[in-house]
Amino acid sequence: MEDETIKYDIKVTNAFKKYGQNNVFDGLNMSVKSGSMKTFEYYGSLYRMSKINIKNKLNELNEFLKFPDLNSYLNEISGGQSRKVSFGISLLHDPKVMILDEPTVGIDPLLREGIWAELTKMAKEQKKTIIITTHYIEEANKSDCVGLMRNGLIIEEGPPQDILIKYGTDTLESAFLTLCCNQRTIIKKVDNTVQVKEKVSQKKILESGNFDLYRIKALLKKNYRVFSRDYLLLFTLILLPILQTFNFCFAIGVPFKGMKIAYKNDEINILDCQYSNVNGCIFDENSNQTMSCVIMNYLSSHDYELVEVQDREVAEVGMNHIEYIAFLYFPKNYTSGLTKYINDRQYFDLESIMFVHLTNENILFKNQITLDVLQSINYLIMEALNSCSNNPVSIGVPLEINNVVGEEIKSFANSTIALFIAMIAFYCPSVFVVSVMMAEKMDGLLSRSMFAGVKILELIISMLCITTVLLLFQMSFSCFISYILFLNPIQITNGMFVYALLLLLMGWLGFLFGLLTAVLSTTKLFAVYIITGSSMTQFLLSGSIWPLEGQPQLLRQVSKLLPIRLVGNIMNNIAIKGWTLDHPSIITETSLTVLYNILLILVLIVLGKIKKDLWVIQK
Repeated sequence: MEDETIKYDIKVTNAFKKYGQNNVFDGLNMSVKSGSMKTFEYYGSLYRMSKINIKNKLNELNEFLKFPDLNSYLNEISGGQSRKVSFGISLLHDPKVMILDEPTVGIDPLLREGIWAELTKMAKEQKKTIIITTHYIEEANKSDCVGLMRNGLIIEEGPPQDILIKYGTDTLESAFLTLCCNQRTIIKKVDNTVQVKEKVSQKKILESGNFDLYRIKALLKKNYRVFSRDYLLLFTLILLPILQTFNFCFAIGVPFKGMKIAYKNDEINILDCQYSNVNGCIFDENSNQTMSCVIMNYLSSHDYELVEVQDREVAEVGMNHIEYIAFLYFPKNYTSGLTKYINDRQYFDLESIMFVHLTNENILFKNQITLDVLQSINYLIMEALNSCSNNPVSIGVPLEINNVVGEEIKSFANSTIALFIAMIAFYCPSVFVVSVMMAEKMDGLLSRSMFAGVKILELIISMLCITTVLLLFQMSFSCFISYILFLNPIQITNGMFVYALLLLLMGWLGFLFGLLTAVLSTTKLFAVYIITGSSMTQFLLSGSIWPLEGQPQLLRQVSKLLPIRLVGNIMNNIAIKGWTLDHPSIITETSLTVLYNILLILVLIVLGKIKKDLWVIQK
């Protein structure tokens, strides 16, 4: 077959797998949300390297590692290129001792030769100690000393040439196969193994060392970059609280609107009611006013939808099919009957009264309609008596009701908005710290950072700083929406300082609870379930859905001690009742909130003492 001339050059680019946004390259201990250059800068900062030193070292490493574009993110490059970045991070701070586990796996042969040449140069010229594990036995020819291992035992050790001469082979692989086939060599373990007589004690990496603000600064930058690229987490922690605050103020605890009420008015046509009002005294003989119009106009002004029906049977059918929630009937002589009721109840005609039929499908609907109908009748009587220059009190109930506090409360939402804000303050920091810490824990990022000198306390402080900033942002928007846009009642006193402090303490409590959850959880999904479940349980039992007084006595005592209930109740009293700094309950319950924070800190410290590998998942 004759050789054919290749007429066209073919260039293949990006011929590698595309990794997902949340994928982690196993064993590399790097986050795919970080850029390559930013990753080098982070680890360089941990080793207190200046930006110039980092740049110079990267140029040196790039000569034999051939890094991909350092501006690219780790999820945009191949697995082999990611291993180059990981290997470069290990060499960045110029370590004197290196332990490398299969550093050339997944790397093309040409680059592999270059890496081995550079490692050999480091060992000879810079006097570095390099320990390498590899399955490529022939690579070991370049080592000064080789240890051949089988079944966890070193069966031969020495310079490569000595092993070749000893077993009369041309390659180390042949020597290894000879050793494996020689049963006496395998059985004879004493000469070639190290006997461990006592259990090796486990110690924390880099136990010594001082608290370093420089590392905290590096952690802050790294966590901020990772957080700013996690768009789902950004939505959850910034936009979602704002949207949920709007949803709560729009839909929870507000009066029901647009409910349909069927009616039949034999006294007047509904079209004529549009121009009807209480004008003149209804007791005058020449008065032609119709009081049923006053009631209907009153209900219409409260956003009820009035639908006229032909008879009572039609209305009941509609109520049975949830088309109407009530039926009102005004007899033909309703106004005259009302005047008789006001003048002399003894001769009041029962056939002239107004009939109201309600559906019991929802007790809240029934209560609101009953209250509004009663208020409309009371309003009607007051207007009628005022127009006749009579004292309205003469026909009212002999009871005077005055509101001592909370006169501005118009709906259930006014009394529960503080509980909702407290729940947001607890939930969002918990989700944030769980998301970040579980990623650090599961992906091995924390282990690698700790090896570079990072302490858990430094990481926690950096996370707490970011959490506090997020908390201030979230709470500012939630309070602005709740109290400024939706005009929920609030009294401005010096107790507002405690209001803000309680939100901060609640956020820190959520932060600590998230840390505890991250410690005890093995997966991120399980941790989020715990956070969501605990937050919703507290919110449901705090009185935000139904008052605590409806709970059994034992459950009520437990609910009163829940953090969201405790903090939300104080905030509610500060906003509505105007509690000030000197109120005894403020001092007591704020101290209890501080105690909750201290208890969680102590629990984390105790767990850290009991479980040494608290932040490491054994794979």
